[in-house]
Amino acid sequence: MAAKKRPPVSRVRVRVPATTSNLGPGFDAVGMALSLHCEVDLEIDRSRRGPARVEYSGEGAGSVPDGESNLVVRSFRELLPKKRLPFALRFKVRNGIPLARGLGSSAAARLAGLLAAAAARDFKFSRPEDALAHAVRLEGHPDNCVPAFFGGFRVCVSSETPMLHFPVRVPKTLGIVVCVPDFEVSTEKARKVLPKQVPLTTAVDASSRLALLLYALETGSFPLLKKAMRDSLHEPHRAKLVLGYEKVRAAAERHGAFGACLSGSGPTVLAFTPRSAERQAAIGRAMARAFRRAGSGARAIVLDVDSRGTKLSWGG
Repeated sequence: MAAKKRPPVSRVRVRVPATTSNLGPGFDAVGMALSLHCEVDLEIDRSRRGPARVEYSGEGAGSVPDGESNLVVRSFRELLPKKRLPFALRFKVRNGIPLARGLGSSAAARLAGLLAAAAARDFKFSRPEDALAHAVRLEGHPDNCVPAFFGGFRVCVSSETPMLHFPVRVPKTLGIVVCVPDFEVSTEKARKVLPKQVPLTTAVDASSRLALLLYALETGSFPLLKKAMRDSLHEPHRAKLVLGYEKVRAAAERHGAFGACLSGSGPTVLAFTPRSAERQAAIGRAMARAFRRAGSGARAIVLDVDSRGTKLSWGG
C-alpha cells in the first residue's frame, strides 16, 4: 500500500507568556512568567513557494517589521532556513506584550518562532532543555526564556553546562501590578550603561538581597520584599534611563505595595502588592500618576503569574 502523502497545508499555534526578570537583585538570574501573551498561528502551504508573510496585531502593530525581517520569522529560520523549507509561510501574530518595555517581548517572539519551526518539521528535541538552550543562545541570557518556556518563577544558573534552572513558589496571595510608560528602553542600551566591574561590597549586597527575595517569596514574608528588591548592582545605572523611576517606585510603596523594581531592563516598573482589586487599582493609579508627573504617559496593568508557560499545538 502506498504511503499517505502529508497534507499540503499544515498549521502550528504557539502561545508564549510575557516575563519579568531580575526582580531587583537577581540580575540575569531570576525571572517570572506573567499573564500577557504573544500568540502565533503559522500556516504552511506546501503547494506554493515564496517569502513569509506576517499579519500582525496588538502591541507594536504598525512599527514591527513584517516578512522575513520579523523576529518571529528570523527565529523560525534559525531552525528552518529557506533552503530546507522554501514553501509559502503565513504567520498571524497576536501580541499582547508591550515591546521594549522590559516584559520579555523578544524572548516570547524567539520562542514562538523556534517552536513553530520544530513543529513544522516534526522535529523532536530529545529534551525540553534542548529547545530552551537554543532560545537562550538567540536571546543571550536565560532569565526571560526559562520562565517563558516553563512558566512560574525560575532561578537560572547560566554559567553551568548544561544550564541549571529550578522553580520558586510564589504564593497565590501575592498580587502583581506593572506600570508601562509610553517610552521604550532597548535591552542593548540598558546593558551598555552597566559597569564592567563592581566593588566586592556591591556583589555581596546583591547576592544577600537575592537570598532574602527568595526567602520572602517561599515563606510568604511579604514585608521583607521592600528591602529584598532594593538593588545596587544594575538598577542605579539603569534608573537614569527611566524618567521618574524613583518617584514611581516610591508612589507604589506609599500606596501599599510590598516592594517595587524595574521589570527587566525597564522602563516598566513592577510592584508586588496585596491581592486585592481595590488596593491594586490604587497602586496602579499612583504609579501611572507619578510617571505622568515626570513627563511620560503610562498605563497600569494588574497581572497574575502564568504557571503554564509556552503552549504548542499543530495539525494538518
